[in-house]
Amino acid sequence: MASKRKIIRVGAHQLSWGTSLTTTRQILDQMETAKELGCGAFEAFLSGNFGPRKSHVLETVSTTAQKIGLTTIGCAIIRNGIDGDPLSTDETLRRKAVKAIKQYIQDTRCIGSSLLVGPLANVLGKPEAQPPTQAELKAGVETFRQIAETARRNNIRVAIEPLQWGEMPWPNTVQEVLKFISRVEKPAGIPKSALGVLFDIFHALRMEENYLDALKMLLDAGKLFHIHVAGPGRTPPRINQHIDWKKIIEMIQKAKWNGDITIESFGQECDLPLAVVGPGKRPPAREVIASGVETLQKAGL
Repeated sequence: MASKRKIIRVGAHQLSWGTSLTTTRQILDQMETAKELGCGAFEAFLSGNFGPRKSHVLETVSTTAQKIGLTTIGCAIIRNGIDGDPLSTDETLRRKAVKAIKQYIQDTRCIGSSLLVGPLANVLGKPEAQPPTQAELKAGVETFRQIAETARRNNIRVAIEPLQWGEMPWPNTVQEVLKFISRVEKPAGIPKSALGVLFDIFHALRMEENYLDALKMLLDAGKLFHIHVAGPGRTPPRINQHIDWKKIIEMIQKAKWNGDITIESFGQECDLPLAVVGPGKRPPAREVIASGVETLQKAGL
């Protein structure tokens, strides 16, 4: 008898609509659009765009997701000058980062999710950023030992995302994140299932020698917690692109992976910087998500 195929959900990202402060109604409309377009998940951006009634909005996201049948995912970044620095040898800045990430873990619980994702190991937008020194890496390890324990207590998994060099100088590859997590998890008593990796195809195409080998490395290590997809230049995913969508789906299905694949292409409504969203005319977020869902289905999902 054939084994039952694991459930893999396609998700819409709130960032497809942008990061400006949004009303509760706008966020709920985005969720309802995602469901209408065939998504089974919604990734909420937790870093500063929920407004003064943040707690209320987060809880509303949770109840709405349950009502309409969506899984939720929390997404966050470490903002320069706001969230401290998880790699800093300055104890004040490092404690501030620990506090910020712990809050994002609590926010993830509030939206009814068990997964927090994002480039949480370093600061975005840090001027004159350089790769971390050994002292800074050691500080980061101590930061994430605390985070792993907090995540375990809250039944939350944390997926660290490597980004391309132009957005963040470290970590940039799957191997760098896996080595970092290995250092974090080395002592006895540190949770071994709390930390994993977010595999983002846009960044992998720029930083990995072979993006499919990097994906296989994560699957073999059991550390693939989440996937972001976008077409070249962060265009909507389409089946005729040079990205081998069919191979990606084949690999994760063969590994019996079950998780969420979020479409992280940006619609014309998105207000992120040009360096992030890419040049050229963008379709509305609704078309971006619809294209992504269709592409992944054609690829065998």
